[in-house]
Amino acid sequence: MSDTEWRSRLRWVVVHPHRPEVLLLGGSVLPEAELPGQVWTADAEVTATALRELVGVDAILLRSLEEHEDPTARVQRATLVAAPRDATPLPPGARWVGRAGLDAAALNGNEHAAVAARALDELAAARTGAGAARWADPSWFHAAEGWLRTRLERLGHPATGPVRQLRVWELSCILRAPTGRGDVYLKAIPDAPSFANEGVVMGALAGLFPDHVPVPLAVDAGRRWTVLADFGEGLGGEHGWDVPVEVREDVVRTFARLQVQAAPHAGRLLAAGLPDRGLGWLAEQAEAWLPGVDATGRLPGIDAATWLSAEEAAELRAAVPRLVAMCGELAGHAVPASVVHGDLHLANVAKGPRGHLFFDWTDACVAHPFVDLLTMFQAGEEREVEAAVRDRLRDAYLAEWAGFEPAERLLRAWRLAEPLGALHHAVGYRSLVEHLRGPIDLHMAASTAWWLRRVLAGLRAVS
Repeated sequence: MSDTEWRSRLRWVVVHPHRPEVLLLGGSVLPEAELPGQVWTADAEVTATALRELVGVDAILLRSLEEHEDPTARVQRATLVAAPRDATPLPPGARWVGRAGLDAAALNGNEHAAVAARALDELAAARTGAGAARWADPSWFHAAEGWLRTRLERLGHPATGPVRQLRVWELSCILRAPTGRGDVYLKAIPDAPSFANEGVVMGALAGLFPDHVPVPLAVDAGRRWTVLADFGEGLGGEHGWDVPVEVREDVVRTFARLQVQAAPHAGRLLAAGLPDRGLGWLAEQAEAWLPGVDATGRLPGIDAATWLSAEEAAELRAAVPRLVAMCGELAGHAVPASVVHGDLHLANVAKGPRGHLFFDWTDACVAHPFVDLLTMFQAGEEREVEAAVRDRLRDAYLAEWAGFEPAERLLRAWRLAEPLGALHHAVGYRSLVEHLRGPIDLHMAASTAWWLRRVLAGLRAVS
């Protein structure tokens, strides 16, 4: 069955930008619409356009309140929180309802009013709560828009039209502004412990590799805002991972060369703010986390339906000494620590004028470089490329490290790095679901367990 056989039922809680009130249609219901196919609710262009067509309100998306999927019925349901971008006349029959009115309606069984009241509570908490995305506050957009317009004026190519949201979800908010020299993007990221301060890091990396890392046009390090020129769509494009193997091979070779050249500058990159996620750190994570891994399955941001079985959890607990020993063995190889992208796949690689451009560096760190290749082996949602392609990409990547170890030693290092790299990614996803306010994207909610299963699979393959 195709994606078009799905239906997406979206509901919006439109909050007043300055008062604790919610827009109700007919005095009692929230705006609702059904769209064909599945909708990525982070796609603000789709969701804001649907709301504007429904009620005539030009709104900014603040956050997702709840999301559910019914694979049997092929129905996706989501409730999104939005706010009017500016003073807009209300559609006929619509009115702003405050908390007292919502509570009274909820007591009378109005489910829409109960959802609206919950949204107001969570919006108030999001303004101060830990893990809250700052863009969930209606005032955030106008502050970001004003800062972006000012920076573009100073750069000599001011915005020529309205600033629009492109993406809004737990991990980022991206705004797009048209200029006389093309579109410009502001990316904001949360202050999550596992995230690098992307704009600062990109500035340092672009200084070393201007042909392969986009140079930020402006950075606000305190607010974690980065402005970038349009460098085109990622190689993955709208069709995911349907890219010739020759292109993949060229990408992994290019990135391996970048890592080889970056290794001597690891200290400079750490000083620029890249987290240290070396093998010593990874061994500590294994010892601290995996003996109590069952507790992670009870976190609100974890998908219980895809969490580990009791047998899998027991296997991970028993594997801790082995994982620690493997960290020690890999550290004994001559391949040095270097920059790690952390989310290296074709959707985060664009075609630049002088070679491949690598972007989206929020997961970047200094670590063993081989942990980066695993994400290039994914062919889409929780699928992996065939073995022959994996081997070809691995061999192309390892060939760039031939100056450090003979081929058989590099292959051994790679085999050690497969389960350890999977653990590296599992730790990262666990950190995100621990520190971000929900609801968590469904794919991300299942990713910690997915990577832990890759740890087990990698351990079984290593003799």
